[in-house]
Amino acid sequence: MIEKTVKESRALMFAGSKGGCGCSFLSYTIATYFARETPGNVLLLDLNAGKKDSRIIFNTRMQNVRDIGDIDDVLDQLDTGILKKLVVNLDNSLNIILPPLRIEKGGILSIDNLDKLIGCLKDHFNIICIDFPFSLAGYGMFSSYGFIDKFIFISLPDLVSVNNLGNMIDTLIPDKHSVDFDLVINKFNIRPAISPTGLNGILRNPVNAFIPYDRDIEFLMLNRGPDAIFNYNLRIVRNIREFSQEIYEDMRL
Repeated sequence: MIEKTVKESRALMFAGSKGGCGCSFLSYTIATYFARETPGNVLLLDLNAGKKDSRIIFNTRMQNVRDIGDIDDVLDQLDTGILKKLVVNLDNSLNIILPPLRIEKGGILSIDNLDKLIGCLKDHFNIICIDFPFSLAGYGMFSSYGFIDKFIFISLPDLVSVNNLGNMIDTLIPDKHSVDFDLVINKFNIRPAISPTGLNGILRNPVNAFIPYDRDIEFLMLNRGPDAIFNYNLRIVRNIREFSQEIYEDMRL
């Protein structure tokens, strides 16, 4: 349910070093954990224009739902009534805003529009998890530092991905001392992988979480959604739970 105002709001931006690194996987599962386990009003904002991933994972393909591209001409008047038409309310209490599928509706993803959108959403939701494609930053389409409370950067453990991660951090947050961010190595049990010493040498920042790969959990999420994985006490699920709880406590929500 959309609330008109919230007492406290936090926005988390998830960004990956390359396609397939698990950025969407972690933003989906962590947002789902927050919706399941915390009292706040939680939103997943998917900015991956042209992709159906979230529609498939959260089983909204057959629904006649609006997406973020539908508010381009009313963004300045964005209010509770418009949000109720835009936000998809899932059975597990998670709310989601879907990305535009048509290229001509992608104008919403400009610097000014994202600033307005995130600022408005923070008036309505306690936790906002943003699945942010790095391609937007590469085109200079990100400036919402005042609205983002924590950045979560995700990489695979291979040499190319980790080096890309370092470049992404330098691009998005050149002043690292003034921004709160966490580093996550996903699928760290997949070879070839860089040693912890090698990671420290390239990233020059500590890694906050290591998430292992589990084929069965990935298959379960693809077929039944993120909520289903939390019924299992497997290592990958425990690691996601622990990291989610650390984020929640760090934000003091």
